[in-house]
Amino acid sequence: MTHWARLSETGSTTGMRLMVTIRRRLGAWPFRIALFPVLVWYFLLRGVARRASFDFLKRLEPELGGVRLWARSFAHFMQFGEAIMDKVSAWSGEIPLSSLTGTGPEDLRDAALRGEGGIILVAHHGNLDVINAIGERHDIDLCALVHTRHAEKFNQLLEQATGRKPPQMIEVSEITPATAMALGDRVNRGGFVVIAADRVPIPPTADDAKSDPPPAEGSRPASPASAAASPRVLHCDFIDQPAPFPQGPFMLAALLRCHVYTLSCIREQGGAHPRFRVDFAPFDDSRAVKRSGREAWIQQAMQRHASHLEARVKRHPLQWFNFFDFWHQAPDSTSNPDSASAPKQDA
Repeated sequence: MTHWARLSETGSTTGMRLMVTIRRRLGAWPFRIALFPVLVWYFLLRGVARRASFDFLKRLEPELGGVRLWARSFAHFMQFGEAIMDKVSAWSGEIPLSSLTGTGPEDLRDAALRGEGGIILVAHHGNLDVINAIGERHDIDLCALVHTRHAEKFNQLLEQATGRKPPQMIEVSEITPATAMALGDRVNRGGFVVIAADRVPIPPTADDAKSDPPPAEGSRPASPASAAASPRVLHCDFIDQPAPFPQGPFMLAALLRCHVYTLSCIREQGGAHPRFRVDFAPFDDSRAVKRSGREAWIQQAMQRHASHLEARVKRHPLQWFNFFDFWHQAPDSTSNPDSASAPKQDA
């Protein structure tokens, strides 16, 4: 089965630039009108993404079928289009704090003021680009560990079109021991490291394998750097079936010995003035985890996070933006004929 990161970035730079220009110069509704035929074409002709949407929606509603399933799935794609529009707005600095509801913004700011930095677990559910407004307006030290190489064209285009630097990001595959030490220092100073905990790691390349031999049987990552980029996964119960989740975020949390939080951002209201519900909450505290109990803590924390994510996804299913076979993804998978078929977004 194709690994999500092997799916090539879809769309020409010219087409992307046109869509971003329409959104920034003409507004939300012209963007939606222009995006509609693009999504229709994409929905009809791109099999991997459509089948993944069908599979996901039928897991939630087994009775779905026929026209109802196709209509529900297309609505799923339309929600993804709305998320793209929100991403452009977020990078442009056009989302006011007044559009953020819930206690999340205040809770995050309070944790920062108390100096209680740590790891923030996120997922590809909702639109986390909106969170940038919180960190930017309140001067909160946020840094994201991401897999962005599959979406480089779109991210570079947004930076060029908006004239604004992207949020501070570190490519997971490029973490070095020095970078890991910097992450630990950031957390100790009260900063936050944001990391997605719902996608298995990108497989190492042949060059990686030559320069970094695999650890011996039974060995453990020796540093936060190896933890963050580790290819290890654990199958957790998720919507009635085991699904692979990455161990790296939880290894990193255990090694940094810090507060662990969850953060989500859900679009609650559409139209020209959307509103987003932001939830930020304590998840655990790895400072109390003893070395001998680290493996057990990682396993139970991962299942708790999967269950927490499942509850959120069931409340807002159309904002689940993993358009690939989530339950059967594998770190060592290779490409297939449909390998250019999934929508792209930051990891």
